[in-house]
Amino acid sequence: RERERERMGQDTEEEVRVIQKAMGGDIDVSFDCVGFEKTMTTALKATKAGGQVCLVGMGHTEMCVPLTPAAARCEPPPALSYNPFV
Repeated sequence: RERERERMGQDTEEEVRVIQKAMGGDIDVSFDCVGFEKTMTTALKATKAGGQVCLVGMGHTEMCVPLTPAAARCEPPPALSYNPFV
């Protein structure tokens, strides 16, 4: 399992470079419509700081994704424009 995660990390980095190049720069919003560890990891890494990742698909009931790096580069939204109840 550890080898698989190491290989996935290498593949993911290359995929992020390809996606960002195809999009012409930073990605504001990503949609993961599959819901696998690899696709969610790719979405988190490809999306810019302060961007949004939307998990649409639920491929697995449990996932292990790198939330700490994503949270560490998160920018808080402006106070007046963010309302979680809308």
